[in-house]
Amino acid sequence: MTRRSPLILLFFVAVWVAESPPAMADTLRIGGTGGAIGLMTRMAKPFVERSGTMLEVVPSLGSGGGIRAAAEGAIDVAVAGRTLTDAEKAQGLTEAAVLRTPFVFATSSTGPTAMTAHEIVRVYADPVATWPDGTRIKVILRPKAEDDNTVMTSHFPGIADALAAARARRELPVATTDLDNAALAEGLEGSFIGATYTQMVTERRDLRLVAIDGTAPALDALENGRYRYDKVLRIVVRSPMTAPVQAFLNFLHSDAGIRTLRDGGCIPGGE
Repeated sequence: MTRRSPLILLFFVAVWVAESPPAMADTLRIGGTGGAIGLMTRMAKPFVERSGTMLEVVPSLGSGGGIRAAAEGAIDVAVAGRTLTDAEKAQGLTEAAVLRTPFVFATSSTGPTAMTAHEIVRVYADPVATWPDGTRIKVILRPKAEDDNTVMTSHFPGIADALAAARARRELPVATTDLDNAALAEGLEGSFIGATYTQMVTERRDLRLVAIDGTAPALDALENGRYRYDKVLRIVVRSPMTAPVQAFLNFLHSDAGIRTLRDGGCIPGGE
């Protein structure tokens, strides 16, 4: 697939906002986990068309940074890859909606990429694991506090110990952000990363997705239970909600909003 730079996507948002009719006074600011930046960007045009409210995507916040920015009033909506803490709820924050996207493993390898769940765990534990063509599998790690580590440990028994073993290998790179994670994987032969399906779809990354236990990641496979690995994205807002925030939540539940979510690799729903 052809990669489209997140900076270009953000440029498209800026252009749309700049060309929007001047009568639209309200602006909604949204930010959060990097894996959802492409999805947020895709929402801009249909959201403006439906609500008359402009949408500004704030990049490079991460889940924790987005939650803090929402608590401080710097943004209106945070998209987070984790649940709120009691302390964050005490600041007036609430999870107003949840989205689901397949959690995937991706690689720059062009050969066969199907694995079993057991083999995925072994990849992190085995420093000499290879792809079927003999290419060394090169794991890219995330910081210990990153949400995706929690997602992996919840879905793959034994992977916590495998990740700990991988962290002892000093040669393995650590990608600080979701965008860095995908960019490093694109440029590294035989790379292996955990990521979200929505990021791969919306950013059109030049990476192949790994089928797990015979099932390739896809929305229909997630919905019917054949693909069992997901990540929940939480729409975090402050109480009481402003008119632009309510307009955004209304959009998410509209036919246009659901189409936009699906086109961006997400489905609405609970856990």
